Amino acid sequence: MMEKILSQIKSRGYWRVNFRPLIIEEKLKLPQCKNIVEKNQVEYRGWYYPHVPHRSDNDTDLILGNNYCEGWINWGAHKEIWRMYQSGQFIHYRATEEDWYKEDDWYNNSPFKDIESGTILSVLSALYLITEIFEFLSRLAKNGLYKEGVGIDIGLNKTARRKLVMLDPMRVPLWDQYKTKIDGIPFTAQYSNEQIIQNAREEALEVIIHIFHRFGWENPPTGIFKSDQEKLITRKLF
Repeated sequence: MMEKILSQIKSRGYWRVNFRPLIIEEKLKLPQCKNIVEKNQVEYRGWYYPHVPHRSDNDTDLILGNNYCEGWINWGAHKEIWRMYQSGQFIHYRATEEDWYKEDDWYNNSPFKDIESGTILSVLSALYLITEIFEFLSRLAKNGLYKEGVGIDIGLNKTARRKLVMLDPMRVPLWDQYKTKIDGIPFTAQYSNEQIIQNAREEALEVIIHIFHRFGWENPPTGIFKSDQEKLITRKLF
């Protein structure tokens, strides 16, 4: 099943996230692989990052391997699979939800239903997701997982010919057409334990600006994005 959901995720746009301890001091015990993800998962928008399944059926499951815990779900536009290894390495594949609105019954009465796969990247969705990723990483670091620092890779894949859009009807649409011809946008960095604990939100903003620059958006409004991050974290989006 893991190969099937991973293949489906990779068939359209998707995010790949990887955390790696720079030095492995003490391996997690196998049950800790699940517990540390569940304890530190982020829930700002009604959907956890990452999603830890609590049932086992055709749509979702939680599996213990020889040296990792794996969770996956395939439900509407929510398609993801993650692993936490005993080494502390975390890897996560997550579908770009915008590419699956047409197949998701949740959006039957929404204008999002008309969005064609592979055509857009939601500005706010990307900003919120990257902020959640770094908050999750920060929580793991606070719990002692990356005492000697962490390497991080974040990749947005199958991006060619996409454009940035503002899907929130209460927000002013983007004035320009920001598109990319790049088929993949990678970001790689290393952080100390203190950096990621103290500056997670700022580091997340650096990543989102990195991505938007590759769509040709030269001067994204960082002040507004900081306000959006604050609203997300304090759950004042609505």
